Amino acid sequence: MKIGEFSHRSGISVRMLRYYEQEGLLQPNRRESGYRDYGEAEEQLVRRIRMLSTAGLKLDTIKQLLPCVLSDRPDFRL
Repeated sequence: MKIGEFSHRSGISVRMLRYYEQEGLLQPNRRESGYRDYGEAEEQLVRRIRMLSTAGLKLDTIKQLLPCVLSDRPDFRL
């Protein structure tokens, strides 16, 4: 789905989604046309980012915790 539909569905603004991408937290696939193509994996990812952010964590900390939150393995990025 395109970024506008994904924004509406996830409840996260287009601007924030682009910011997450700029910061390396979100890397959606691109269509041939260059449009971002979001799917279920990205939806789960932004829910977890939002959950951690709501808990008071900064994006730098979230970047380190995401690999652990997204998988069974406690694998931190340092």
